[in-house]
Amino acid sequence: MSKKVVILGAGLTGLSTAYHLQNGYTVPYSIYEKSGHIGGLACSRKIDGFVFDCDGHLLHFKTEYVKKLINKLLPGVLDVHQRNAWIYSRDVYTKYPFQANTFGLPAAIIKRCILGILKAKSRKKNRPEATLSDWLKEKFGKGITKYFMYPYNLKFWTVPPEQLIPDWTKDYVPLVGIREVINGAFSLKTKALGYNSRFWYPKRGGIDQIADAFTPRINNIKTQHKVTELDLKSKTVCFNNGKTAAFTHLVSTIPLVELKDIIVNKIPTKVKDAFYGLKYISIFNLNLGINREKVSDKHWIYYPEDKFSFFRLGFPMNFSDNVTPKGKSSVYVEVSYSDSKPLQGNGLEKKIHNDLIQAGILRPEDKIMTQQTNDIKYGYVLYDHNYKHNVKTIIDFLKQNNIYPAGRCGAWKYMSMEDAICEGKSVSELITNGG
Repeated sequence: MSKKVVILGAGLTGLSTAYHLQNGYTVPYSIYEKSGHIGGLACSRKIDGFVFDCDGHLLHFKTEYVKKLINKLLPGVLDVHQRNAWIYSRDVYTKYPFQANTFGLPAAIIKRCILGILKAKSRKKNRPEATLSDWLKEKFGKGITKYFMYPYNLKFWTVPPEQLIPDWTKDYVPLVGIREVINGAFSLKTKALGYNSRFWYPKRGGIDQIADAFTPRINNIKTQHKVTELDLKSKTVCFNNGKTAAFTHLVSTIPLVELKDIIVNKIPTKVKDAFYGLKYISIFNLNLGINREKVSDKHWIYYPEDKFSFFRLGFPMNFSDNVTPKGKSSVYVEVSYSDSKPLQGNGLEKKIHNDLIQAGILRPEDKIMTQQTNDIKYGYVLYDHNYKHNVKTIIDFLKQNNIYPAGRCGAWKYMSMEDAICEGKSVSELITNGG
């Protein structure tokens, strides 16, 4: 039987899936996107001469394949940057990552961080780290955990690290040796660690150029098609405009948790329970255009303390000279929230502005020329203790019905832009080679 692939969602994963089906395997497909634009969250808007991405989006090449692919799609378009990221706590800036850069903090804190990791490294591992809190203490010791790792993760994930598992950390939290910790306690001249020690960003325009680069090389993209029903038995998708699409294989990049509401067939109880067990945090993103040049020389800054509403902010004008008018600055601000930690309400934007002044980023006299907000419902999936069981139960059920969940929200996992592109390649190979 010939294959007919339907792809739900024209974000990076959906576009990459289509690209690899068309350019590598010539399998027929159609992409259906609910909104009027492609790219998903990897999109940009131009307002009053400022280019704002939907929150912070940067390319980090861990694989040579994706690096070559993007440079093929966008030859000469990207600039590479050496990361200039910092942490602000106790009214002091320390370099990122904290675990290798405590220079500048009070001597007593530095001492506890060094002694903590010395003790952790000398201790025999008796059991696997069952919680994120256990993992942090095991890898970094009590000092580093207390002064950054625990408070930052609590603020970001909105729930205590004891309620989380560390499965997402492998590629995203750099581990350190004792020598690196000691060197970073006495000098700013330390080795850049982590997957994001370098990053790439377009010389002109915003991050939406990555998604736009795929479109000339793929076909059958249909926007304004929101899925209303998915029939696993007849293998048919229905859309809000009354149209339908039949498939032999379906790639879903829409949020995994939403599939339970559009599948019309009876879902087994254990699968339904797994759907309802999925948890996530949301991100409120405020983008600001400021009537002052170089409000910061940094790329981004982490804020582990609760006195600031945001957990991170970044400066797009330091990614590219062409995303702000001459002599101006731009800032993106990120605030996480969830059912466990709701947003503060109508006064949030004012509080963010005051917090930016308190943090020394803005001055009271600075003029906000323009601002734009993005309320990202599915910001990050929550790796709680039921995560692995719930996700496996759902994905096993879906694959039995030739449904392939893919991408950050579709496959329900922590994922970078590069990971999303790789995911599209992988799922296209899986379908083509016998899926």
